[in-house]
Amino acid sequence: MNNNNYLLAIDYGTQSVRALVFDHHGQLVTKVSHQVTCYHAPHLGWAEQEPDYCWQQVCYAIQLLWQQSNILPDQISGVALTMQRNCVVHLDAEFRPLRPAIMWPDNRRANEVPKLSPWWRASFALVGMSKRIHYFQRESEINWVVENQPEIAVKTAKICFLSGYLNYKLTGQLVDSSASQVGYIPFDYKNIAWAKPSDWRWQAIATTPQQMIALVTPGELLGSITEQSAATTGLKISTPVVSAGADKACETLSVSAAAKNVACISLGTTATIAITQSKYREAYRYLPPYPSLIKGQYINEIQLQRGFWLLTHFIEQFGLSDQQQATKLGISVEDLVCRHIDDIQAGSDGLFVQPFWSPGVIYPGPEARGTILGFTPNHSRHHLYRALIEGILYSLKEGLERLIKISPQPITLIRISGGGSQSDVVMQMASDIFNLPCETLHTYETSGLGAAITIAKCSGYYDTVADAAQGMTKLGKRFEPQADAMIYQRIYQQHSRKIYRYLKPFYQKHSMNSLY
Repeated sequence: MNNNNYLLAIDYGTQSVRALVFDHHGQLVTKVSHQVTCYHAPHLGWAEQEPDYCWQQVCYAIQLLWQQSNILPDQISGVALTMQRNCVVHLDAEFRPLRPAIMWPDNRRANEVPKLSPWWRASFALVGMSKRIHYFQRESEINWVVENQPEIAVKTAKICFLSGYLNYKLTGQLVDSSASQVGYIPFDYKNIAWAKPSDWRWQAIATTPQQMIALVTPGELLGSITEQSAATTGLKISTPVVSAGADKACETLSVSAAAKNVACISLGTTATIAITQSKYREAYRYLPPYPSLIKGQYINEIQLQRGFWLLTHFIEQFGLSDQQQATKLGISVEDLVCRHIDDIQAGSDGLFVQPFWSPGVIYPGPEARGTILGFTPNHSRHHLYRALIEGILYSLKEGLERLIKISPQPITLIRISGGGSQSDVVMQMASDIFNLPCETLHTYETSGLGAAITIAKCSGYYDTVADAAQGMTKLGKRFEPQADAMIYQRIYQQHSRKIYRYLKPFYQKHSMNSLY
């Protein structure tokens, strides 16, 4: 047992870096938050950020922790990093970045992709998967770099996600968590390892096994704080650095606490719904489940890439008066908006939003567009805000129906995290739309808590990550379906489930980015 008291989780999000200190009971002792620039867009649709800028922000957040709290570096028993997924970094032979990291919101696509062998092409054609595999290849950032920046590709010794690079800066070891490997890469999700040399992924993605980095199981030791990283962060030399996982994997662990009857929803910038199970099952064919932080378990997740980002976006575009009023009242604009939408009837008086501002892989497909239906002169911007939230929740409900088909147990409970979960109004809407009880956790820092859980296991407080999850998570509020649930079930069955099917031909015809 480590005698040091606290667990330090670094959560690098879309808008901020947070240094979060937990105890081994799961209580958040203190935190600091530092705003960051997520990405730059040198061209339309691009999203890039310098890896060393991200490292500097991590260092600054940790330094702020020492300045703004009573926590001392020698009280930290371990450190773990969790962050955004699929942020691709190309490194030279000395592990220096060759170009900016391609961040997850990036929309560029490769046009010329590697050719699969005739055997693989025939196999995928036989099962009707040729278009989906081609989509996978086009979405690969690695393929884009090979096509458009061949001079970078030639110099590339290693390819990793930004989490791997930041772990390298902490430990001097180029390693990452196996639960952080979520993206268009040659990763075997069933075996939770890099694909075998004979696997089709090595033909589909223009990379080699030698360019991949070492992976460590969550809850195990990645390395320790080096003298150089100690000098820039203030952490104690040799402090253990533990393998955690990507933000959604950490969030799902802490929210579900390893329960099989629970579906986890994240109402953050990206909205997701997920379940955890011990068998490898695909919700959609060739849409793999991701590694859980619990050994031998998988996370089936369905994602809406632009989740509660949509509400923020529309408030920024149309809600100047809301922003001004919130400032006068001394509350957040989101709190003010929730007060207004609570006065609007379920169903937003006939206004409906299909929240597909970013396309998906399968549902929504790559042709999808955002749609607002049913405007009348009686609708205000507050109707639109409510309809946006309803649309996000309807979309996640469709995802739940898909996940129920592969769940080993009935889903009887929803647990919700992310910014949207901080509103009682949104939580009640969720319970009514899903027609299930919905709960929050004792802390909104659920990704950070998931990372802290892995530290607690590695530090010896618990025998397994699953034990740590059960010991460190506690419930917050619970919401039961109310009278509006009947209204929402009728709207969902009669309208919401059908609209995408009706509009899909229009999307396919008019989408400039369609692959069809």
